Amino acid sequence: MSSTLLSRRAFLGSAAATGAFVLGTRLVPVSVFSQDALAQGPWEPGVYLAILPDGLVRIIAHRSEMGTGIRTSLPLVVADELDADWARVTLVQALGDKKYGSQNTDGSCSIRDFYEPMRVAGATARTMLEQAAAKTWNVPVAEVAARNHAVVHGASGRSLGFGDLVATARTLPVPDAAALQFKKAEAYRYVGTPMPSVDLEAIVKGQAVYGADVERPGMLLASIVRPPVLGSTLTSLDDGAARKVAGVTDVVKLTEATAPFGFKPLGGVAVLGTSTWATLQGRKALHAQWSASPNASFDSATLRKTLVDVVHTPGRVVRTQGNVDATLGVGPTHEATYYTPMLAHAPMEPPMAVAEVTGGKAEIWTCTQNPQAVQDTVAQALGITPEDVTCHVTLLGGGFGRKSKPDYAAEAALLARQVGKPVKVVWTREDDLQFDFFHAPSAQYLKAAIGPDGLPTAWLQRTAFPPIGSTFN
Repeated sequence: MSSTLLSRRAFLGSAAATGAFVLGTRLVPVSVFSQDALAQGPWEPGVYLAILPDGLVRIIAHRSEMGTGIRTSLPLVVADELDADWARVTLVQALGDKKYGSQNTDGSCSIRDFYEPMRVAGATARTMLEQAAAKTWNVPVAEVAARNHAVVHGASGRSLGFGDLVATARTLPVPDAAALQFKKAEAYRYVGTPMPSVDLEAIVKGQAVYGADVERPGMLLASIVRPPVLGSTLTSLDDGAARKVAGVTDVVKLTEATAPFGFKPLGGVAVLGTSTWATLQGRKALHAQWSASPNASFDSATLRKTLVDVVHTPGRVVRTQGNVDATLGVGPTHEATYYTPMLAHAPMEPPMAVAEVTGGKAEIWTCTQNPQAVQDTVAQALGITPEDVTCHVTLLGGGFGRKSKPDYAAEAALLARQVGKPVKVVWTREDDLQFDFFHAPSAQYLKAAIGPDGLPTAWLQRTAFPPIGSTFN
């Protein structure tokens, strides 16, 4: 089992050059696309499967891997339904492309959203291979079945590998999704069985490529001093000492973001250099002054008191069952108030991105949960179209939702355009904690009456928190 970082263009090109059987599936309806149609790309969520004449099966992994195993799990569904030999499957990490449907690997929905399309992809290919074998042998298709990377004819003992059937399978019409026969659960070889991650060996050997591992010829590194409070602007800058630091090549002012902020880069001052150490030392030598911001009045202690006061007074009733007030007056009661402050995501790997911008097009390499958001955000920052932004997805050292917000990728793109060289923006842990998209604080008040058996007989709960939607406003 191997895993490859390969562009869609290279994937399709190599498949076409070898006469591969390329199958594309969509949620509704299921269909096969010619190469011209693939180049245009369907809008609906989908997955692409290629079987080469040598029998190698290639599956595109269109979701981001951050330690959950999804880059292994979803392709396993395809391979199981196809009845492929997992040792003869290779994965191709997808670029950002809306033709795959949602690539936002956030909200724990990858299996829920894509288990069925993966089954359809595998079952469709298997059915067509079985039909190809039946046509080759001139026997009823009911007499043949896919078995471990081959199609066998039980009555005669004949067998043909997947690769041997590619040429014929490519000429067959695609079966209707409603007519597909899926494997029964007891026939699964991979689904429901513990399987090692396809990236395990590379990870333990230190060969896995994360955002910080990407290198490009002539690349500069950048560390950014951002506005200390959202809405602050740079009023003065003395960068003389920073420019004298060995290894520092440039100091660049970035335009501060304006509302609505969305996923825009915040702006500030970037120190660029030939090493991370140089940029960090240069950054320390900067003398920057910032304007006041209307957001400077925000105070965590005040917000906490406000939320706690709210939950200690009756509010809008969401659910009521029985007579809580009457029951709370009987027997012993317990009550407690809980509060969670603003929380940073703090994945093990801070945000990282590498960008090259040439000829009105941008190429990004980054640890992102949402490559399509990278395309949109970088395009907006540079004033180009999302189609002119290519996003390569590396492995992620954790994400938790933070890396679905691509401000750091847009920073790299803006700097790359400014200096005319590839730029890697390096976030420190301090940057990560200070400039996160914070989880909203929450206050909870609970009161319960306890019966003779120690179990609650009544339960009152009130909750107050800024809605998560406000994070994106």
